[in-house]
Amino acid sequence: MARIAALIDLGLFWLTRALAALGAACVAGMAALVFMAVVMRYAVGAPFAQTEEIAGLLMVSAVFLGIPHVLATHGHIRVGLVYDHSGGWLRRLMWVLGQAVLLAFALVFLRDALADLRLTRMLNLRSEVGRVQLAPFVALMVAGVALTALVAAWQALRPPPAPRDLADTPEPIADLPGQGARR
Repeated sequence: MARIAALIDLGLFWLTRALAALGAACVAGMAALVFMAVVMRYAVGAPFAQTEEIAGLLMVSAVFLGIPHVLATHGHIRVGLVYDHSGGWLRRLMWVLGQAVLLAFALVFLRDALADLRLTRMLNLRSEVGRVQLAPFVALMVAGVALTALVAAWQALRPPPAPRDLADTPEPIADLPGQGARR
């Protein structure tokens, strides 16, 4: 059973990592688009009309494609004052409750996002200036939230991670006045 769980963990990791790579490509595309818009505006005097719309759509896509990987790798911001100093059943309870809250949020968001996707497809909605079809971007949002819900549900079934397995914050610099060794 542990081998199957480890394979599922690995599969979720690589799936979320692939989507995060797509999100990173969206960020790179957004940067290139904004750079080209600046060049066109100041060098040629003819800016692209749809730059802001497409950049906004790429930014939202990057966020929703990256969220599942951040969750799967425990790279998100967290407050662990009690969690880090607890153990046993209390740590497990806090872990499951945290995942349940995230799962509930993701399911409500997913319900609304699916309704938005149906409406976007039904009306064939497009962006205002560039006339870019919105359905693919809304579908990416739905996929990102669905995968986030799946990761949260799977992690609730798994043992809670030890504090050392979670994303670390940098250690304080010891050479600052008032900290560490004195010279």
